[in-house]
Parts: sequence; C-alpha cells; structure tokens
Amino acid sequence: MRVLLSVVMLLGVTDSAFAQATNEVRLKPDTTAAQAAIAGSSGCWPVTSRDRVVVRMDDGPARTGTLLCMGPEAIVLTGSGTLPLSTILKIEKPRDSTLDGMLKGAAVGLIIAALCAGECEAEYVVRATLGYAAIGGAIDALQGNNKTIYRREPVATVAWRVRF
Repeated sequence: MRVLLSVVMLLGVTDSAFAQATNEVRLKPDTTAAQAAIAGSSGCWPVTSRDRVVVRMDDGPARTGTLLCMGPEAIVLTGSGTLPLSTILKIEKPRDSTLDGMLKGAAVGLIIAALCAGECEAEYVVRATLGYAAIGGAIDALQGNNKTIYRREPVATVAWRVRF
C-alpha cells in the first residue's frame, strides 16, 4: 500500500511540472486566408464562441456563418471572408428554436416515468410528459435569448423640413 501511495504522489508532483511546458503553435502551409488573417493580424482577435451568427449589412442580404475573429476595422466570417465593420449594421446570434425547450421538458417527464419503474399508469405518464414538454416550450419561447454581438451606432444627421 505504501508503494502504491508513493507512486501516486510522484505522478502527481511530476504531472504539474510538465503542465508548464509550452508548445510552439505553427500554422500548416496550406492555411486559408481567414486563418492567416487570424494568426497574422494583431488587430483581429479570435472569438471564443463558435456559434452561427447573422451579419446584417448596409446593402445586400444578411450573411450567415461562424465569426472567426473580430477587430476594430473588420471581421472574418466563414463563407464570406473579411468584411469591413463600416458596412455592417448588426451582428447577432439567432435564438434557438422552441423545440429545444420542448425536448428538455419531455425529458423531465420521461425521467419521472423511469422513476415510476412500471408502477404508474401509461395515461398519466403520457400526460405528464406532454405537460412538461409544453411548459418547457413555453419557457423557451418566452425567453428572448437572441444576443446582439455588435451594433453600429447611428450617425447623427441634421435635416431641415419646410411645412406650410
């Protein structure tokens, strides 16, 4: 037992020594322009979230993709490349569907059915599962979880109006 404890302690001590070692990060020779923009630009910072975003532009349709990096002058979006911030109105994460909440609610009902272990009547289990699914869907629908990542401030304008 003492030998086993000694081995475990030695492994614990040496493991923390190797945790401080740093590895040099190199890009593969066949990097894309977006990866090169992320790695080579000091003004483009990688975004931690890998969720899909919707980019609303001044002109043209909205673009959808994954936001790779964001800088003070431009962003890099998968499928669209580098887009200047001066042409972007808004970047937002779209809200998830209510189906997600319904599935979570139904899972609660099915967990209760599993805890009954066959002693509950099927009609009550189905009612409970559908009821919890409806509650989960309603909570998910009421929750406004779309998130605005970037919004360009409107430019102040002066207008004159003549009315008679």
